[in-house]
Amino acid sequence: MKRREFIRDVALSLSLSPVALLSGCQRKLSAEFVIVGSGPAGIALADSLAQAGRQVLVLEGGAAEPDRALQDMHAVEAGKWGLAYNFGWATQRLLGGTTNLWQSHSPRPLEQELHAASLRGVGKDWPFSMDSLTPWLQSAEQWLHVRPSEPAMNPALPVNPFIASSQGLRKLLTGAGYQHLEAGAYGMVHHEGMDALRLLEDGEIDRVAGLNTVALKDRTTVRRIRMSGGRAVALECADREGKPLEVEAGTVILCGGGVQTPRLLWNSASSNGGAAPGNHSDWLGAGFMEHPGQQIYGRREKALLPQGATETHLHVRDMLHDPAYDGIRGTLFHVGLKPGPQGSEFTMVEVLFEQEASRQNRILPGQKTDALGDPLPRVDYRLTAEDRRTIKVGSDLQRQLAEAVGSVDKQTALRPGSHHLMGATRLSLDPRDGVVDANLKVWGTENLYVAGSSVFPSGMTVPPTLILTALSQRLGALLSKQKKQ
Repeated sequence: MKRREFIRDVALSLSLSPVALLSGCQRKLSAEFVIVGSGPAGIALADSLAQAGRQVLVLEGGAAEPDRALQDMHAVEAGKWGLAYNFGWATQRLLGGTTNLWQSHSPRPLEQELHAASLRGVGKDWPFSMDSLTPWLQSAEQWLHVRPSEPAMNPALPVNPFIASSQGLRKLLTGAGYQHLEAGAYGMVHHEGMDALRLLEDGEIDRVAGLNTVALKDRTTVRRIRMSGGRAVALECADREGKPLEVEAGTVILCGGGVQTPRLLWNSASSNGGAAPGNHSDWLGAGFMEHPGQQIYGRREKALLPQGATETHLHVRDMLHDPAYDGIRGTLFHVGLKPGPQGSEFTMVEVLFEQEASRQNRILPGQKTDALGDPLPRVDYRLTAEDRRTIKVGSDLQRQLAEAVGSVDKQTALRPGSHHLMGATRLSLDPRDGVVDANLKVWGTENLYVAGSSVFPSGMTVPPTLILTALSQRLGALLSKQKKQ
């Protein structure tokens, strides 16, 4: 099959950009698989499907460069609690999505987090075991170029340099009684220090868009999903000039991010007799979670770094293994060291707090509209009593850890989030408890799926990119086995 032959009724005119784009004045497109969003979930999924020879069209609302008008189309309205939060950073409309912001901090989750309800008496169990998820985490690490905390976790990847450079810090903390320590897991693309993979900047989007069965159309706003008898039959879109465009698909996968995906499902109600796909159980938009966090900065007079090392990073996960903290949400402690003047070192102890998947924290249609007249999303977001308990316990443990590492010179104010937008289309084993099933298909539909951190039933303590990429690749493998329509 020739490149893009599967796009019917379209005379294609390719852009001069190295990113393959569709253009032209036609008002209808059609493809076997249509993916909404070009972030890590969307591009990993497109790559997986294309490698299996399946036909993919990726629709992206942004472009290769920031555009104020496009960004305004995806603004976020503050909800009734108005917790201060810069959603603009977390919902940037660019090719590559959140990887334009990604810091590549990607430790794996623990069994204690995947099954926190069963093992720790808190939160919600995921419908996966670590044994079943581990091969997909390994695959995601290779795709994202993340070096895990131990070489045995993924022998195909170069050894994480923080394993060696954190030995002095590890010895100090072991002597202080800490038991569950692991080298910081980071994406290291170009060199031995921390380096994030940028899908656009590092050429991954070019590579995937250049595959024989992939086409990518940017500056395309997906406005609504039109359903018929449980099937997603078309996407109602606006092209880069704001003109109507209809896209038909055999299968639709929403990878638009933690806010824009539930927004699209809500806005689709107007094309489906007032019923929003996925809102059968009143969980659509509900259970929104973030990772509140804070840092403590200090110094050491005696260096722990080996000579020549420019930094090191270590994770401390004692809390998740300690029965004394069962019934409390988890925290991830991240210790960093960098050389200071005259043989000293600067220290940093960061904490990420897991949040409750509260039904009160929701993404809903707002009062304001975008340039096309569609409701912008409104986010109701506040810290619950359970969140505050976790933050109190975690902050005390953070200070103790910082004191074990060095001085305590400055503590930042609590930030309400870390640009980790999770939970508003959560997966569940029962349609009464969520929006998508364990295979990420929207309950009650035949061909509508969601991939991304919005499917997380709990936030756990680790940043979401590695896990959402693993789930996207798992979904790609499942969809690749479907019979061609």
